[in-house]
Amino acid sequence: MLTALLWLFAGVGLLTYGADRLVAGSSAIALRTGIAPLLIGLTIVAFATSSPELLVSIVAAYQGKSGIAIGNVVGSNIANIGLVLGAAALIYPVKAEKKMLQREMPYMVGAVALLYVLMYNDMITRIEGIALIVMLFAFLVYQIRRAQAQMDRFNDQVQEVMVHKTVPVWLAVFRTVLGTACLYFGSEAFLAGAVDIGTLLGVSDAVIGLTVISIGTSLPELATTIMAALRKETGMALGNIIGSNIFNVFAVLGITAVIIPLDGGGINYIDLSVMMVLTLVIWGLFQYNRQLGRISGLLLLIAYAAYMVWLFQ
Repeated sequence: MLTALLWLFAGVGLLTYGADRLVAGSSAIALRTGIAPLLIGLTIVAFATSSPELLVSIVAAYQGKSGIAIGNVVGSNIANIGLVLGAAALIYPVKAEKKMLQREMPYMVGAVALLYVLMYNDMITRIEGIALIVMLFAFLVYQIRRAQAQMDRFNDQVQEVMVHKTVPVWLAVFRTVLGTACLYFGSEAFLAGAVDIGTLLGVSDAVIGLTVISIGTSLPELATTIMAALRKETGMALGNIIGSNIFNVFAVLGITAVIIPLDGGGINYIDLSVMMVLTLVIWGLFQYNRQLGRISGLLLLIAYAAYMVWLFQ
């Protein structure tokens, strides 16, 4: 068990560091080619920050563990709402802008509902993967057009990119290569540790993906969101969660399924329904009150803990 935990933690560390280096390197290279900082922030950075989930799912699929690949996405979306958003709301009420409720959140609900429908035959085919990627590009185009009309709302994305403006080309390339390598080896180490733990506990690949894998790949979102809540910048925290859940479905599952078609791997409609219900619950709560208070945050955490307990029964 100790060796498995060491592999697991080493994997988390490499995945987190790799994603950070990939953001730094790819942003600097993109700036050198003349791409607008706003475009980089909404596309390249978004892809890079979702790279741990993507690499873990691709490697798991190559190893024939579709349950982990799909469970990673479903479990991460559940964790983002129940664990991450719940913890943030417990620290400080999470507020949602009216425009976010009218635009991004319905898109997240639609992404989750689409995944719910696609799993009707217990698999995600290559054609369905292509369809998910098309949906992703439609979302990115929409975001870019909206951002161009409301530049002041996207200063955070621009500032994150501009930090890397003065990085030399050779260093940018080195960071990109280093980040990619860390992501690959991190995903291998993380999967090895998670699978060993699952074997010792006697649970299926699906449960491993829904629990250990999804929590591990959601740690960056958890840390970022908690820090935003502590700074009382909960609007940013909510935006990160919505964006992450959309990318998990469209980018992670879409790209993985195009490379390797996925079977259900033990992910059932109870798991999908938990993801769907939690998504609809927070949408309804925000529509009703425009914010998520501490009581709601506590209830989300309790619901997440109850789901985790149920998985290991």
